[in-house]
Amino acid sequence: MATTVASMKARLGDTDYFILSMKAQELVDKVKIPSQIEGWEDLLLEERYQRDINFNRVRKQIAPYFANDDGRFFGAIIVAAINMDDEILFEPLSEVITRKLPGLYRVPASSIGFLTFHGGEVLVPLDGQHRLEAIKFAVTGRDERGRNIPDITPCMALAQEDITVILVPFKAHKARKIFTQVNKYAKATTTGQNIITDDDDVVAYLARKVTNDIIGARLVKYTSNSLGVRDHYFTTLPIVYRCNEEIIKGSFPEGTIDKSKLPDKAKIRLYDEKVSEVWQFLLENIDVFADALSDTEESGDAGRVQIRQSNLLGKPVPQECLVRGFMRLTNPPTNLSYDKACEVLNHLPWALTDENLQIWDRVLWTGGTDGRIITKNRNLTTDLVAYLAGEKLTEVKEAELLENYRQQFPYEEREDKQLPPVVVN
Repeated sequence: MATTVASMKARLGDTDYFILSMKAQELVDKVKIPSQIEGWEDLLLEERYQRDINFNRVRKQIAPYFANDDGRFFGAIIVAAINMDDEILFEPLSEVITRKLPGLYRVPASSIGFLTFHGGEVLVPLDGQHRLEAIKFAVTGRDERGRNIPDITPCMALAQEDITVILVPFKAHKARKIFTQVNKYAKATTTGQNIITDDDDVVAYLARKVTNDIIGARLVKYTSNSLGVRDHYFTTLPIVYRCNEEIIKGSFPEGTIDKSKLPDKAKIRLYDEKVSEVWQFLLENIDVFADALSDTEESGDAGRVQIRQSNLLGKPVPQECLVRGFMRLTNPPTNLSYDKACEVLNHLPWALTDENLQIWDRVLWTGGTDGRIITKNRNLTTDLVAYLAGEKLTEVKEAELLENYRQQFPYEEREDKQLPPVVVN
């Protein structure tokens, strides 16, 4: 059955293509992912250039957004049309309209017109196959195996909404090249950029709120997970996010935080109050934090740089480990007050001296006073921070900590290694 749609013909490089919109249901009915095409399994490796679909990502992230968010929006899907030369006809307005057009409209009318699908074409996605599968999941409420998807009510409205499509004639070598180039130069957003733009993740929402309302936006770096030697920032947005997550988990031990949709307003308010309370207290009562934020203007930037060069708490990862340690100390079984927890944490050996760095060696720091942070050991560092500050541990937990600590050293040194002494009893 023939189908005619409005479209625009364009050219880029040596490729003619068409820009059009199609109803979502019509698009997913017409488009086949390469693995669904007969003979796909017999193709050579070079010809099987399309990515396999990550159905877990489609099911948990993309489809719920399409189904549940009325503000859903996404960019054009690029498809190649097999049999396009024989089966698809484009008629420009300049040929459809019989009367002579005014001169101003003649050139545009030659590239705007109607594209007719005769039914024998096969459309293959070059970019957007995850979105196409997500549309199917969102409309039906079922995954690739026909199973119901939790938290998705079939969204029939989506089926009749308009999707922008960029359509190119299928030529194997050209389709492969377009796919390769589109994906080669697509740059993934940074963690910080994702936190800024995510309106469904309550932890991200609160990270932005803490940044804007408590720390100050100019002092939180969002373009990177780390700080440079001369950066004027206090911390990074991903660290604020991770700290918020630990504060929420430590204060509301009710299971996994659902980051796919915001909780109800009452729960958001509870999370907000607790996260703000902890941050406010730490920034005022952890000495290095208070010093770093004593002057939040440009006049204080040099001071923050100096603090980062001389103290571990001027660096993002140790900041995260301190916050996590604080939550451990103020929760059962240790149950320190906020005041007492900050008092003992202030006594820990944070200054970058040779003596202090021996305590953090191979765990948080390596290489002497001009060394670097070991970012992979966040959990062990948090364990060590809490231990040094007097966390109450069972004999079994302390033995586990000692074993994990020893594992950081060469085999021949492990047996003689003991945990550093507790700083405050």
